[in-house]
Amino acid sequence: MKKILTSLLLMLVIFSPIEICGLDSNTSESIYYKYLEDGSYYEITISENTMTRASSTKTATKRAKYVNSSNVTVWEVSVTGTFTYNGTSSTCTASSVAAKSYSTNWKITSQSASKSENKAIAKATAKYYYDGSLVTTANKTVTLTCDKNGNLS
Repeated sequence: MKKILTSLLLMLVIFSPIEICGLDSNTSESIYYKYLEDGSYYEITISENTMTRASSTKTATKRAKYVNSSNVTVWEVSVTGTFTYNGTSSTCTASSVAAKSYSTNWKITSQSASKSENKAIAKATAKYYYDGSLVTTANKTVTLTCDKNGNLS
């Protein structure tokens, strides 16, 4: 009886669907880091929808998260671009920006998006305040590029 129950439980586990939280099978991500002299860094992520890989149009997002020297994410800026490509050239057809702060001391004071040839470009300015006084200003430009074959960087 014990072996039958164990076998049934094992079969239930083997044939039950498993969902891994946080992963989307239609999304591909690459992550890299840009370290700054003060110990802070930017975490750069490029995300693309893999469902569009076979077509000649691609939409993707490149995000830069600013992480301070205490390893706390304080603000981010991202650009989403739509591209067409044909093996000979590529063109950015749309570009949008998103920026947000994770800290009450950091304020996003400006953000803009533009496109140029095969690039989607986002610019943002964040300001750090302490006791109501401006301490520092950070400017970040994030450029998402699509080459003639649809490769993103």
